Amino acid sequence: MNRLSSALRLALAMGMMTGAFGAYAQTTSDGTTTAPTKSTSAPPKPSQAKQLTGVTVTGSLLRRVDTETASPVVTVDAKALADTGKPTLGQVLQQLPSFAGTAANTSNNSNGGGVASPTLEGGDGAARVSLRGLGSGRTLVLIDGQRMINPDLNMIPVNMIERVDVLAEGASTVYGSDAIGGVVNVILKKHYHGVEATVNDGVSSHGDGQRHGFTFTAGANGDKGNIVVGLNYNKYDPILASRRSFSAHQLYLYSGGPVVAGSSTVPTGYLRVPASYASRYGCSASSSGTINLTRASGDGSSLGDYRCYSGSDAYNYNAFNYIETAQERMGAFLSGHYDFSSNVTLYGTVLYNHTDSSGQDAPPGVYVTDGWSIPASNPINPFGVDFSSTGYTFKTRLSGLGTRLHTYSTDNLESVFGLRGNYGQSTWSWDASINYGYYNRSQKDFNEIKVSSLQSLIDNGLNLFDQNNSAVVSQLQSAAEGAKYQLVDSLKQAQFTSTGDLWDLPAGTVQLSAGALYRQEAMNYTVTPDAVLNTSTLTCNLIQEACGSPGRGSYNVKEAFAESLVPLLSNVPGAYSLNLDLGIRSSDYSTSGTTTDKKIALEWRPISDLLVRGTVSQVFRSPNLDQLYDGVTISNPTVNDPCVGLTAAQLAAHPTACAGVNPGYTGGANLQINALYSGSHATGEALKPEQGKSVDIGFVYSPSWLTGFSSSLDFWHIYLYNMLTNLAGQTVLDSCYANASSPYCSYIHRYASTSTNAGDINYINAPVVNLGNLSTTGIDFTSSYRIPHFNLGGYDPGYFKLGLNTTYLATYKNDATPNEPGASVTNYAGTYSQQFGNLTRWRGTLTVDWAKGHWDAQWQARYIHSGTNLNAYADTGASSGYASVLYHSIQVGYQLPKKYHTRFDVGVDNLSNKIPPLMYQNGSDYNVDTSTYDTIGRYFWARVTVKF
Repeated sequence: MNRLSSALRLALAMGMMTGAFGAYAQTTSDGTTTAPTKSTSAPPKPSQAKQLTGVTVTGSLLRRVDTETASPVVTVDAKALADTGKPTLGQVLQQLPSFAGTAANTSNNSNGGGVASPTLEGGDGAARVSLRGLGSGRTLVLIDGQRMINPDLNMIPVNMIERVDVLAEGASTVYGSDAIGGVVNVILKKHYHGVEATVNDGVSSHGDGQRHGFTFTAGANGDKGNIVVGLNYNKYDPILASRRSFSAHQLYLYSGGPVVAGSSTVPTGYLRVPASYASRYGCSASSSGTINLTRASGDGSSLGDYRCYSGSDAYNYNAFNYIETAQERMGAFLSGHYDFSSNVTLYGTVLYNHTDSSGQDAPPGVYVTDGWSIPASNPINPFGVDFSSTGYTFKTRLSGLGTRLHTYSTDNLESVFGLRGNYGQSTWSWDASINYGYYNRSQKDFNEIKVSSLQSLIDNGLNLFDQNNSAVVSQLQSAAEGAKYQLVDSLKQAQFTSTGDLWDLPAGTVQLSAGALYRQEAMNYTVTPDAVLNTSTLTCNLIQEACGSPGRGSYNVKEAFAESLVPLLSNVPGAYSLNLDLGIRSSDYSTSGTTTDKKIALEWRPISDLLVRGTVSQVFRSPNLDQLYDGVTISNPTVNDPCVGLTAAQLAAHPTACAGVNPGYTGGANLQINALYSGSHATGEALKPEQGKSVDIGFVYSPSWLTGFSSSLDFWHIYLYNMLTNLAGQTVLDSCYANASSPYCSYIHRYASTSTNAGDINYINAPVVNLGNLSTTGIDFTSSYRIPHFNLGGYDPGYFKLGLNTTYLATYKNDATPNEPGASVTNYAGTYSQQFGNLTRWRGTLTVDWAKGHWDAQWQARYIHSGTNLNAYADTGASSGYASVLYHSIQVGYQLPKKYHTRFDVGVDNLSNKIPPLMYQNGSDYNVDTSTYDTIGRYFWARVTVKF
């Protein structure tokens, strides 16, 4: 009892309001910490337990003395964050083994355009996380237990963080919608006292990607409360993709080996003309009766100026793209509390962040499908045919205009204010809070082309082939126009909870926490008038990639929730303790109706050193603002068309999927197509909540005979149905090809067999729908050992601490079209795919910490297992393997004597300069998986900290 009470007092003094670690804190890999796992004293009796102050732990509504509960929580503390040397939180968490799949980070560039959904953007400098590979939309991010309007981890000031709790199991009964894969709960400093300032800098071994920044934190305690204020700033320089060998060009994998390729939108033009010209140029005619040409010389007005187009003519747009976006962040925060009396406390937190970031792309490519044309009478058209959206194909690259830049200016505000207190001298406490969040992202695209102005220039003699001519460049610049896309989201929430003891049982006291909340969320997405998409023509007044659609809407939710802890057994043979944890939450959404979800959990200690835990909970995800109200927007996924190269008989067997395709259709592999993404309201869909079940069974062992050692083993299973899905173009094609009755078939739109683009995919509808089941299972294992201090022949080697954190993904089974004829279940475990990202089976980190005197150091190894790259081959669609990767990083710190108040830290990330495994263009424009692997290479950093 004395040890437990001391640990709790220490934890509360440090401001750990959502978990107490104290003397029992155990460190795993990444410097992460697991909660206390044992008590060597007898369980407290009810009368004794009331003398202790409980704390709220992540994954529970209750205030508990036991901080190791049925929920498996891994914690990254402030020291572990500092040891990484990273000034932002996102990349630190993305490297934890329980995170997988696809997630945005600073390596995701953007190709501009008006995509409303933040989850579909890149280049805005945001970082999001995906627990269990289920996607960022199924991972709930909280600050002190309150949800964020914008779950961008990079906006949270690292100098304000006390620790980060990662709960990798479903927690909908505790936190509501979206907590399917789990919860990331960022705990802020509450009782900080003193002043601290840091300055940091870093640069890659390539001499690029420099970053620098500073933080300032000040706090003071008083008899009645505490206040903490701070500032933070960091800036990252961009890195061009051409600066890294693996991303310098677009790489495609063919059965004959890798091929350097690129875009067919080239400055010399890509023309599709009648096959009657084939003999003149010696080109092979396609199944649609056309040949492909490009300008070889001259001004394009003569037939002799052209030759056959070949793959070697492809344009290398990676030479202009960023593989690390430009970012600059400034933030401020204020947190504090004031005790009006022993029973009433006022508290509040305000976080503000402003981010300026930018992505960059190659000069704009323009297509006649954008709505302009080159008639047969034009001087640069000697072929006697019209090039237009309904005629023959013509596209070119406006290299003279310069690169396209898309900048983002983002403001985030998160604020929580509340009152909490006790009901007199009883064990019951109450908490009333209001939460307001505001997110404003303004995107500006530069060097987009206004179609009507371009058409006017062409009609008045502009030669698109003469872009080295300053006069032509000047004319193109007159047709250039910027576009603006602004997204404003807001969140307003009021919540009230009460927590206390109900009655005593022989094994302990029954506890209850109950409450209710009301939340309203709203979005408003606006688009420059010239960029508003015409869905009937798939064009706007700018080139197609810049087209978008406005979206606006809101919803509200009313929720009631409760959780109860029932002690069943205590200090009896076979049960040192046995507790039952029950939870329920009912949520009424104005858009999708009511859902009620329940949880049951058991905590059993057969002996004091061993905890056996299990949780079964229902989970749900209500349609969010983007899924409901996003307008129609064109995205450009890459697909492998299953109708390529088929005979007449084979085409007859797939009449729906291959409508308009002629025998021997050459089409192409790794085609970039138009996919029309939209929210449900744009298509009249009525979305339901996504629902499922989360199961976790685990063991925590902290042997009393081995001081400083702790380990945990958890088996988890998550099952989802009626999934809220952004349909992938490849899924639509494959499903319809396998089953002519698939509901996806109506989403495919091809050109007619009699057109010049016979069989080509015009566009594919890709709305958000409720469709598909997913089941995933795996195992987590963590182990930590704080080695007792020892001497080696009179020499003191210092203190050592070891940590291991691993995740094994056993299954990841997706049934895209359940109950449909021809439907099949695919196990994506151990694979990379465009839809689900990297789901390699093994991930793990091993950390060794050392400290002696004024020195300390850390070495960390991070392992990502090999896997199978699905549909890697561009010509056959076959899969290939990719290799495992082992990263090493080191950090060394030195604390000057106390009177100087100064500490120095230096470190190296990716010490061995590992390059990511090639996924080719199946991965991204950079040929690699930027969500999983390090793309910068060896990186050096340094930091100076002054603390008073």
